[in-house]
Amino acid sequence: MQNSVKFTQTKHNNLWLVLSFIIAAIGLYGMTQVFLHGQEESYGITREVPWGLLIIGYSFFVGITLGTAVVGALGHVFGIQSFRVLSKKLALVSIASLIAGFFIIYWDLAGPYDLQVLRLVVYFTEFKVTSPIWWLVVLYASELPLLALEIYFLLSKKGNSAFYASLVGTSLSIVAYGTMALVFDANGSRPLWHTSSFALFFIISAIAGGFGVALLMIFLNNVAKKYKNSISVLSKALFFLLTFMLVIDFWNVVINSYSSDILLGATMKLFLHNGVLADNFYFYEIILGILTPMFLLLIGRFKTPTLSAIAGILTVIGLFFSRYDAVIGGQLLSRPDNNMPFILHSYIPSASEISLFISSIGVLLIIYFLGAKFFNLEEDGDE
Repeated sequence: MQNSVKFTQTKHNNLWLVLSFIIAAIGLYGMTQVFLHGQEESYGITREVPWGLLIIGYSFFVGITLGTAVVGALGHVFGIQSFRVLSKKLALVSIASLIAGFFIIYWDLAGPYDLQVLRLVVYFTEFKVTSPIWWLVVLYASELPLLALEIYFLLSKKGNSAFYASLVGTSLSIVAYGTMALVFDANGSRPLWHTSSFALFFIISAIAGGFGVALLMIFLNNVAKKYKNSISVLSKALFFLLTFMLVIDFWNVVINSYSSDILLGATMKLFLHNGVLADNFYFYEIILGILTPMFLLLIGRFKTPTLSAIAGILTVIGLFFSRYDAVIGGQLLSRPDNNMPFILHSYIPSASEISLFISSIGVLLIIYFLGAKFFNLEEDGDE
């Protein structure tokens, strides 16, 4: 019977692995376009809106890395038993999502025939300690081996070593993601990125996304009965984080709308009433990404696996749209001169950008299911 279950799981993982390669292959369209026509013609970005879907995708994927790393650390670093669920699988998701982030930012920085690795090494060793982007490169380049060490120690059942690797790796992940927010915040000409709560919202929403992934994985791995208490604790934690995000969003709207910075006040109107980002903000970010998960968690009383899993995936979708709104919303308005009216720019992701973003999801899935194929990711007592 046990062999039959293992055979079924292996067959299931193989099917997912094949599907993952198909999803990743969608990016060949975007890669071909970049190779034939260059980035300028292939992407929907412009001089006025230089950061598009690929930057958004990068912040989304490394946000998932942060969130899942935090959930894992709460388990095997701080010893909270309810969070010690699927720790090996969550650690693998952290690595896979980080690599997916590297993949998508690679296509944003330059085409495939530039010496990106050499450029990274040179930039890494120049010690530009006053540059937020230098710190971002250093922190994320250091985070990947630490995450790899963590999962190695978990697989080897070296608890003490896994403890220290997770502690340092998770701390580094929080600092790195905060540094990413600083990269945005350092741009004083984009007042939406220059608010006091910008970095806080980035980190809190990313952690919420990690809890959402954990709830979804418990459901998909058919271990909801075993981790019944964990589902309750994770669901309550997610509800708290979503409430915190809702409060931050509310006060952001109120405070920024009445800001003495005229450009910031005008930018906030893009998210309200009939603004160009109003549908994104109200429906995808607030209703779909925050309020609906909160409602599902409440009616399930924080212990219904299916409702908690749906709330988790909606939280992850909301995380993506919160990044989209923040990155694009900060670039759509400009005012060359105080005596001139505001100029409203536009941005629509190109087919090439969309294909590369979808491909990044495929990269994440490939790494995860390859890991599931070759390593024993089951927790003690799960087999």
